[in-house]
Amino acid sequence: MDAPSSGNRFPFPARCASALLALLSALGLQGCIVGGEKHAGVDEFPNSVYARVNGFLDEGKKSGELGVPALADSLRAGGGFIVAAAKLAVAKQAAGGLGAAHALPKTAAGCSGLIATWTDSLAKLAPEKLYTKDSVQVCLDAKALDTIKGNETIIHVKSVTTYVSGRIETAEISDADGDGIVNPVADGSSQASLVLTALDKGILEKTVLTVGPGPDNDFATEADNLTYAASWMKTQGPDTLALASYADADSDGVAVDNGKASVVDLDLYQKGPSPDHPDALWTRARLRMVVRYHVEAKEVRRIRFEMEDPAHRVSTGEVLSRDGGPDFDMRDTVIAHFSTVGTAASDSLDTLDVRLTMKLGADFDSPFDDTVYAIRAVSTQKSGDEKRAEFSFISSKPIPSGAAPEDGALSMSIDYRDGTSLELDGTLQAKALDVTIEDREGKKAHVKWDSEGRGILFERIP
Repeated sequence: MDAPSSGNRFPFPARCASALLALLSALGLQGCIVGGEKHAGVDEFPNSVYARVNGFLDEGKKSGELGVPALADSLRAGGGFIVAAAKLAVAKQAAGGLGAAHALPKTAAGCSGLIATWTDSLAKLAPEKLYTKDSVQVCLDAKALDTIKGNETIIHVKSVTTYVSGRIETAEISDADGDGIVNPVADGSSQASLVLTALDKGILEKTVLTVGPGPDNDFATEADNLTYAASWMKTQGPDTLALASYADADSDGVAVDNGKASVVDLDLYQKGPSPDHPDALWTRARLRMVVRYHVEAKEVRRIRFEMEDPAHRVSTGEVLSRDGGPDFDMRDTVIAHFSTVGTAASDSLDTLDVRLTMKLGADFDSPFDDTVYAIRAVSTQKSGDEKRAEFSFISSKPIPSGAAPEDGALSMSIDYRDGTSLELDGTLQAKALDVTIEDREGKKAHVKWDSEGRGILFERIP
């Protein structure tokens, strides 16, 4: 299985939130209305509007920085090479040992098992490595007595490589289908287990895969091989630093079938900071995607990302179908949903919820075929003067990814703890803002800003 590595960024939040940020920037209310009565009018303009819109802008920036840990790409791409390496290793063992230079010894009949062990110095070939110690356990059956090299029945394989730095890598291959041998059997039901570990500076990484030879019953032909399950763990002593797994998502009993398109669930967890989230306490990403052998994985059917920051705010980003379900079709209109919850009792923020109506295009990892049609943001506060704020924008035309909204209808309302409220309704035309505002005292005003954010009109409405 091959899949792309498109960098450490989570594709959709940064792309989708850019439209929200651009619109909120256009609504920043930062332009001063100047001249005579119009300048006097701005003194009556509620400061809470300015503060709240800028608050939305700040929160939007945080949403735009949501990202999946770098582990996502490493497992999507690296998982492919790990699976390939596993199958290659199994194929080599099933074909006759770890190399022609170390032909397995022929011995007496039986099946108690014979272990052949040898050590290779690797310093001349790879200066960073010291040596590799390999061992193969073979069954003492009739194949062990004949003169044919490489046809032995293999029970277990282990290879340990030691590096100059002290790093130790181990690979073990054993039976996973219950017959006690690694070699494929005639009925095609064989499964082999591969366990890879790397110990470096007290941190242990462990990958476990269960693989099968596919319809041709040959591990050496990778194009039809099967991966039933794959998992990865990173620990430091008793502390779990990260977890990841591939799992079957289309109920065919196989996580990845190299012979056809496979629907796979990828689950990733990482404790502490990551390169793309240096302040995170933890991150988790769950993806459902379609993978094909030697084809870039561009189709995603489910995605959800979660992160907790030092203020104990938990942020979530996900793509939903139009009816709000977790499974979506990239060809349809979808909802990109971002939320932040202030879990600490001392946090003034209760919740922030942002939803973008959009189309993703044919390539999930590419922003160039994305378009946004509508934006809705709602926030609630635990304390302070403001209780709830809601903002919405419906564009009159598709907004290309990364472009600023230009035309459409918008509204914003703010509810305060004393029972008063503020309402804003109007339009954005050629990036110029034209709105009617009703303030907390029930007074109405017609306000206009130009495309540069400069106030050009403030007039009271009777």
